[in-house]
Amino acid sequence: MSCPDFCFPVRHFSPAAAVLVERWLEARNPDVVLIEAPADASGLFKHLVHEHTKPPVAVLAFTTARPVRSVVFPFAVYSPEWVAVRWALDRKKAVRGIDLPALAFLEHFKPEDAADGDGDDDEDPDVDDAPEAPADPTRTLLDDPYETIARIAGDLDHASWWERQFESIDDPETYRQAAFALGQQLRVVAPRDDALTVQRERHMRWALDEARITKVKGRLPVVAVVCGAFHAPALEAAQAMVDAEVAALPRAEGVLTLMPFSYERLSSQGGYGAGNQAPRWFEQRYWLGLAGQLSAAPARYLAEAARQLRLEGQMRSSAEVIEAVRLADGLAAMQGGHAAVLAELRDAATTCLGQGDARVVAKALRAVEVGHAVGTLPKGVSRTALQDDFAGQLERLRLDRWRADKEQNLELDLREDRSAKSAEAAFRDRDRSTFLHRLEVLGIGFGATAARDQAGTSKELWRLRWSPECEIRLAEASLLADSVEHAAAFALAARLEAAEDVGQATAVLLRAAECALADALSLALSRVQALAVEEAAFAAAAAGIADLATLLRYGSVRAVDPAPLRPVLAQLHLRACLLLHGATVCDDDASRAIRLAMDRIHDATFLGEDGVDPERWLDAVAQVSRSDSRHPFLSGYATALLIERSRIDDEDLDREVARRLSPGTEADIGVAWFEGLVQRNRAALFLRRALWACLARYVEGLDDDSFRRALLYLRRAFATFPPGEVRRVVAILGELWQGGGAELAQAVERKLDQAEVEQAAADLDGLDLL
Repeated sequence: MSCPDFCFPVRHFSPAAAVLVERWLEARNPDVVLIEAPADASGLFKHLVHEHTKPPVAVLAFTTARPVRSVVFPFAVYSPEWVAVRWALDRKKAVRGIDLPALAFLEHFKPEDAADGDGDDDEDPDVDDAPEAPADPTRTLLDDPYETIARIAGDLDHASWWERQFESIDDPETYRQAAFALGQQLRVVAPRDDALTVQRERHMRWALDEARITKVKGRLPVVAVVCGAFHAPALEAAQAMVDAEVAALPRAEGVLTLMPFSYERLSSQGGYGAGNQAPRWFEQRYWLGLAGQLSAAPARYLAEAARQLRLEGQMRSSAEVIEAVRLADGLAAMQGGHAAVLAELRDAATTCLGQGDARVVAKALRAVEVGHAVGTLPKGVSRTALQDDFAGQLERLRLDRWRADKEQNLELDLREDRSAKSAEAAFRDRDRSTFLHRLEVLGIGFGATAARDQAGTSKELWRLRWSPECEIRLAEASLLADSVEHAAAFALAARLEAAEDVGQATAVLLRAAECALADALSLALSRVQALAVEEAAFAAAAAGIADLATLLRYGSVRAVDPAPLRPVLAQLHLRACLLLHGATVCDDDASRAIRLAMDRIHDATFLGEDGVDPERWLDAVAQVSRSDSRHPFLSGYATALLIERSRIDDEDLDREVARRLSPGTEADIGVAWFEGLVQRNRAALFLRRALWACLARYVEGLDDDSFRRALLYLRRAFATFPPGEVRRVVAILGELWQGGGAELAQAVERKLDQAEVEQAAADLDGLDLL
């Protein structure tokens, strides 16, 4: 059976099909064009021909009930379906989707069934109700016919086989018949009889029949169908649905819209498995095919790769490019092909431009093959109100140029720019920060704060990256409110309601200030005040103190009134001082969290805020430092805090060191105390020879079992020392031992070989020090 005259079978995202389908449509001149796309998306197609629409774009369908489910149907400039839609609308012809409605797809793919929600993929379907592969090896191969075909033909994978066999075809009729024959054979050796495929093909047949019997300008129309090669034979063989079945199709409650897409997401590296590994390169092949210059494709690819390498600072000559083209042609000839496929171009680039090292050319080839293209849509086109607000904010804040599918850094200065010529420009960075924080609260993923070299200033560093997932999350967030501001306020209100301690509540308070949400800030402050009265968890109180201190220090750049915050900070600080002694009775795991909490309070204590009493805090720390019943690591750390504030003199410190590292002290207690002591202010500790002398005597006096236990704490204590500080310890020990310092330093610097490592492990009875 040959391909019916009304049908053009394709592979989705095939550049050759995109070129040839336009020629075929010109020759057939149909009245109605039908494409394999969701039937309920047909009303959106008119926006695809808008002058401000730039692919890649996608149809997005999502449910209006939580949890939100979504499905995406992308288009690229080289999609045959995209070309067919534009051809029809440019000539004022009817064009419709004939696949199942997108909302029917959403109803079919329940949360427990959907793998990734990327919609239809004829080349590599992901349908959960497909039968499991049988144990028979022959049958197993046939269940993955694409790769089997490639292996039989001698190609590495199906993508290379398809490219070699189909992407160089220059005649529409040859392509149609070859693709149809492939679809026929695939339906024989690997039939898809799952419920979804059967339902889809019956719907396609119904849509085709409806188009055939609906008169256009008083006559039966000429119809053209562009669909996946696998489904093409079913257009005449499948039993069509009847109108009642179409009306009764289960559909989810949802919304359809258009959204920008990206080549990063479209590529197989970005997660879209449509056999589309290199969208930017396939677009280049499409334009070359339109111009009748497809033979220049290998030279174009390799010259572009060389250009990218030069941009990276790696010089490549024209001669190297010429050799790479020759190699690619030779590799293609060895496979019996007329033109090099992508895999051969990569091999040629690696050999001639990367000197055999794929890592050298990896970044350049990714730029050539994938790129960072992001589609655009006209303002207000089929988007939710929140998505429109997002787009408007990007434009107002001049963040458009950061809307790319690649990571970019943006540093913001939240202070007023006094050189700006308008109020809007003077506070643009602060407004940008507010907007990005709101998006972060909503989990949109467009931006994330990053650590700066200089902490604690009125500047912020953001890492920005737009992806289609951002657009999907924006659509989901539209269920909360119609603007980014109101959606963020709603999200913070939900967090505040769930807050169980003062630390969680102050985290919301800080977020509300960062998002410039006055109502949310007021509600969060009330919640913090209520929880602070009875807060019994030291770590939660410390987290609250840290958040409040941050607001008091830098809240002025966000115009936050500090007056209501100070009494709450004073109240929390008092409770933390009272809770410290009890909190330091804990196990080893909890001691790390308590140490972090002590850091937070200690840092906030000396900011000079009214109501915060440094003496009260230092008295509480001193009580922990002197106690033998607290966790020894925390007692040592408390001692370090006192040294830092000059609250313990040399004589008292030497006495405490001698007591803590006396021969009668258990190894895990003595060394844990030392570990806590050296966590801060090491420069001062290096000057105290008595400390190191006590440590040396203490370790030398341990028996074998005690020494093994002490090693765990010693290793942990010294693991945070940089190499320079380790050398200072070695020098001090060399002085204490009156010689041997050079040999000790050499032993410390020398790396152990494998035999020595194994011997040391045996000597320590397999003690895990990693």
